[in-house]
Amino acid sequence: CRRLLLECDPVQVQQVPAQLVAVCSKFSAAANAIKNPVVAIRPLQSAALALQPTPAHFTQIHAEFLKVCLLAKCYSMAEPLLSQELLHVDRDGTHVAPRDLLLFHYYAGMIQIGLKKFKSAIQYLTLCFAAPSNVLNAVMVEALKKCVLCALIDSGELPRIPRYTSLVVSRHFKTGIPAYTEFAEAFTSRSSANLRQSLEKHNATFARDHNLGLAKQCVQALVRRNVHRLTQTYLTLSLAHIAESVELADAAEAERYIVSMVSHGEISAEIDEGAGMVQFTQWDERFDSLSAVTSMETKITQAIALAQKLFEMNSQLAVDPNYLARAARERQARWDDEAMDTTGRALQRR
Repeated sequence: CRRLLLECDPVQVQQVPAQLVAVCSKFSAAANAIKNPVVAIRPLQSAALALQPTPAHFTQIHAEFLKVCLLAKCYSMAEPLLSQELLHVDRDGTHVAPRDLLLFHYYAGMIQIGLKKFKSAIQYLTLCFAAPSNVLNAVMVEALKKCVLCALIDSGELPRIPRYTSLVVSRHFKTGIPAYTEFAEAFTSRSSANLRQSLEKHNATFARDHNLGLAKQCVQALVRRNVHRLTQTYLTLSLAHIAESVELADAAEAERYIVSMVSHGEISAEIDEGAGMVQFTQWDERFDSLSAVTSMETKITQAIALAQKLFEMNSQLAVDPNYLARAARERQARWDDEAMDTTGRALQRR
């Protein structure tokens, strides 16, 4: 079976997508049963690529592949597949269902969390919970919970809920996850003590949802954010004062945070160990170096390519018969509602 998936011919397997998906599901289940999911990574990756009519197509195997990468904790193995611009959903050609898309974005978000790429994780998780739906889906709820914690780590704020998010998900965000909203309120208070108290209060909930590790990272993120605020106010500060301001145990812990933040490029500072003082300095980067110019040109090229792709997708959508029929039905329903409202107001005046 492993050899079949590694050496499968794209032309042949694309003729029998349902059978290939069934084989991949059984192979993945067998690898998980022997508690060795890593053996399924390469075969499923090969099968997913073979089943794609083009590199932009989703397949059912994509979500299964990401799942085994998660179980094996081989997050970097999923990066080549996630780097593809997956934009096309062909239900007839690849048998993709809405559930497959939800699971793909959910697993992709979890992989980005494992890689500490929280901004990218927020994007994937948002695509998951903001998908069109008339009912509340368990996958969407779990994606929403993780997105709240990732947003706190990345920006220190609650995630922005897109306007197109379904009403049931928007309501659940406001009232259905009280532990997470209370934890977010404690985070925005900027008090590490309040946040630790909230973490202790909701420890069982986070553990049940398998989000305890993320919640603990929020505590560390708040400390780093508070240290960063000090750099905007002071030029020189003692380690003891920093520890007191951000509610750390002692000056030694404050020094560890400062060293870590400097090594990760979050702040620029120099530590005088003898005097126990920290001097915050300015960045030397003036954005006139070759690397800065290259980075800027790359971003501009990506933006132009994205605009072109959006234009092409909009052009295709504008002539799609299914979209035009649905838009006509919605427009007619809206006109009928407006006509009824106008008639009702006219009758009331009489």
